[in-house]
Amino acid sequence: MVRPIRLRLLALIVAGLLLESSTIRAPIDVAPSSQRNARIVAWVDFDVEPVRQGVARLAEHLRAQHFDDIRPVELRLVGADVVQPSHLTDEMANLSATKPALIVASSVDVAKSLLELKNQIPIYFVLQSDPVRNGLVPSLVSTGSLTGYTFFVPLDVKIMELIRRVFPVYRTIGVVADPVWLEGSLTSRDLFSQAKALGLEMRIFDLQDRNEIGRLLEDPRARDVQVWYIPYTAISFHHGTDIAQALARSKAPTVYARRKFLKLGGLISVQSVDAEAMEEWARSIANILNGVPVGSIPVMRPKEIEIAVNALGVARLDRATRERIAREATVFE
Repeated sequence: MVRPIRLRLLALIVAGLLLESSTIRAPIDVAPSSQRNARIVAWVDFDVEPVRQGVARLAEHLRAQHFDDIRPVELRLVGADVVQPSHLTDEMANLSATKPALIVASSVDVAKSLLELKNQIPIYFVLQSDPVRNGLVPSLVSTGSLTGYTFFVPLDVKIMELIRRVFPVYRTIGVVADPVWLEGSLTSRDLFSQAKALGLEMRIFDLQDRNEIGRLLEDPRARDVQVWYIPYTAISFHHGTDIAQALARSKAPTVYARRKFLKLGGLISVQSVDAEAMEEWARSIANILNGVPVGSIPVMRPKEIEIAVNALGVARLDRATRERIAREATVFE
């Protein structure tokens, strides 16, 4: 019974990604809800404050789109029990019966539940994981009966290559992860074989819960770790501060998958960035409502990679290492 909890965490990670750099003040409705002829865009997700704020921000972007139909468009958050597939199927059937103009699926299970209903309502997904591995689309270009946006960019192998260049004499990489990451839909293909080909040995520290973080460095394997890598998954989303505090006691440099951890002592962060993500969602949703076939719209994802460096942390390193990091960095913090 662990998987539903993991699905909840993945959905909340997406919500967190929406809000890391913004403050939301807008109402949720794209058009006044009193207009009975409004076309409804239903965002299916947990009905919690981070999600409400993210939906409100998307509403702002939708207001700026052009719609061929004169009927107003209204964005609604539809709270659903996304961790219980049996409940979810019934909830999606009830939602579909109201005939929304489009449904935004915030998780793989929501999207799959909607696909099983085989109705004609367009589906647009927003995910953290790989929709191809999840079985939603044949490819990012050939999307079939739905399309969407994924934050998933397979950077793990690129991060291993970066570590190899920046720390050429280091070989042992400690990876602080959890079962969600280890399941594979959040990782690069062939990560372990590629790391081995680079001459790196990856030691996985699989954390089941917060209580294990404080004991991380007590693991005998931690003594040999030369560089720590912390991907952005459920454990680092919810307990990143605890992980950063634990690793601050290690002398080994740390590489995080999110820039925000540099403020907590991380040395380097590598992540995809897309300041225009919600604009992309709004534009795609508008195109679908304007009659563009869903299957003709490719799945989009971030296109820019940011390598951020903790300026104070790098100053403590030897000159040669500083110069190697400077060649890689796109921003210093």
